[in-house]
Formats: sequence, C-alpha cells, structure tokens
Amino acid sequence: MSIKANLAITLQNRKVCKKIIDSLSMDQLNAIPSGFNNNILWNCAHIVSVQQMLTYGLTDQPFAINKEDVFRFSPGTKPESVYDSDFSDYVKTLLYTSFEQLTHDINEGKFITFRPFITALKFEINDLESAIAFNQYHEALHMGHILNIRKFV
Repeated sequence: MSIKANLAITLQNRKVCKKIIDSLSMDQLNAIPSGFNNNILWNCAHIVSVQQMLTYGLTDQPFAINKEDVFRFSPGTKPESVYDSDFSDYVKTLLYTSFEQLTHDINEGKFITFRPFITALKFEINDLESAIAFNQYHEALHMGHILNIRKFV
C-alpha cells in the first residue's frame, strides 16, 4: 500500500477520533474502565505521539509538536491527571495539525535519512513508507481500544 493510501486511512481514523471526543462528556473522556490502563483522550494523544516518534524521531527531524507532549503520551505512559476541556480541544487540534504537517513535510522531501527500528511486535521499520504503514496499523489498534472504552463509559 502506498504512503498516500496509508495517509488517507490515518486521516479518516483521526476524523473518527475527533468525532468521538466531540460526542462524549469530559467525565467519559477521562474514564478508565476496569481492565483498561488509559482513557479515550490519552489514546488520541498517544497516536499523535507515536506518529511523531515513527516519522520525525526515526529521521532525526525535530518533532512537529511539543517534544514534552511526545514523551508524555509515549508507549508505557498513563494519564497523569484528569484532563479538562482545554486539553480536549488541544488534542483535537493536534490530530489534524500533526497530520497536515507530516503530509507537508513528506511532500517537501524532509525525510531523507532513516534509522531502522524494530517494534515490540517485531515489525521492521526501515524507511518512511514502512513507518507510515506501521503508524496506520498502530492508530487502528488504538481506535479499537477507544471503541472498546467507549462501550463502558
């Protein structure tokens, strides 16, 4: 599958994330049901964080979003506190601005060098195309988590 096709799927996933955020109360967005480690807002911020690590991080480009946010929502983290509506709005903005910047930077040819990486699932990422493909897969996994959490809130 081409980068363009994977990016189209990613954009659709992010539209659904925004729609879900818009449809739920702050209590629902912050809820961590029994058996889950994170909430809906964390998952939405996490997909942006991982996309930044897989693309900008593995190409030694500066992150397109706040570096602290990349690390705050990286794999293995959990919500640090109850999020407010300002944070919810911020995440909704990040879903789109990070995608738009990535698309722009791909079109500008900014991703020249690439550090190979093997994920925890043993998926080999050797270039931008495989990073975008894995990112699309990763975002789909987290959409599954979001949809499951939504059933319990």
